[in-house]
Amino acid sequence: MDRKFLCAVLLMTALSGCSRIIEDVPPVDDNSANSRFDTVIDNSRYVFSTFTEKEQEYYELVKKAAENGEHGVIFPEKLEPEELKKLFMAVYYQEEHIFWLASYFEKPAAASDRLRLFYRFEDRDLDAMRKEVRERVEEIFEKIDDDATDYEKMRVFHDEIVLGCTFGDDEESARTLYGALVDGQAQCVGYSKAFDYLCSLADINCMTVMGYNTTGATHSWNIAELDGKWYHVDCTWDDPILDPPDTEFDRHYYFLANDSDILGVTHMLDERYYTWPACQAEDNYYTREGLMLSVATDAENVLSKQAVRKLSEDRKCIEVRFDDKRSYDVANTLLFETGGMKNVLRYANAHSDKKVLETTYVRYLNPDEFIIHVEMIYAKET
Repeated sequence: MDRKFLCAVLLMTALSGCSRIIEDVPPVDDNSANSRFDTVIDNSRYVFSTFTEKEQEYYELVKKAAENGEHGVIFPEKLEPEELKKLFMAVYYQEEHIFWLASYFEKPAAASDRLRLFYRFEDRDLDAMRKEVRERVEEIFEKIDDDATDYEKMRVFHDEIVLGCTFGDDEESARTLYGALVDGQAQCVGYSKAFDYLCSLADINCMTVMGYNTTGATHSWNIAELDGKWYHVDCTWDDPILDPPDTEFDRHYYFLANDSDILGVTHMLDERYYTWPACQAEDNYYTREGLMLSVATDAENVLSKQAVRKLSEDRKCIEVRFDDKRSYDVANTLLFETGGMKNVLRYANAHSDKKVLETTYVRYLNPDEFIIHVEMIYAKET
């Protein structure tokens, strides 16, 4: 392949925003032959499966060129600019392990058989960066029990990303899984690629999706398959922008959400190039954790027991969700106007080694999903 071809007149654009196949990378050392990174998973990705046979063939050309650091791809025929963009965006977003691929897309003025590729990092730095990614991933997987369910694995992936990363764009790596997993700073596409990558290593079907928020700004998050059902996962929006970052602050508003929770409410899918699976399951994080309530008076008891458990895990956030607005409103009154929250914190202090303030806390409310979320504050040691 000609690595230095010249293209016709091109319009430079950048993909903004705020795999089932695992990269065959060199081992970290002589003892890493059995690393999970040497396992190749069948490329049965959802987006890839929606392509025609020809598109799949050309997708593979782009992917392999990017993996090898080639400066471009020459196709057997000329493709329209939008066809080229569709292929490039699919590889850029879905092959998250190619974290060195830059988001720049040169749009030709007319049909072309050429696609140029650009890279974020120097070749000489990649081996060290891959090693850092592997070490961080192994650290995450060590926190997962051997008999863990896919749900439990996904919960660990979500929490590790949320607790270990903060939103920012100061580094070139911010739009990559390297930024989210190693640098601890990323934009939304970095968060989503990191979650996608961890799921792929656990043989969980996941994809990075493209869309917009309510202001029209581009946004990326994930759609993942669990027990034969599809769910939305948005690690970025579950990670508050705190200064300094708080490694004990967690929340799960957008972990295993369905279409009715977020689509048209907070998230809008970009369907210009791809179709996405429907996410209609009701068994979200709150249901699976016993935190989905229909009776307002249950909130105090559920939050009290959760507070003890979270403090034992070095976490200080507790949350419940209601299945209707009336119960949500009544629970807010009971907890924050008639002393229920004070009882929760008093119970936590009576049953936990860690002590928290009983009259001071931070309350967060999500009226779109009827979620009550409270950050406990540690009492100062005397």
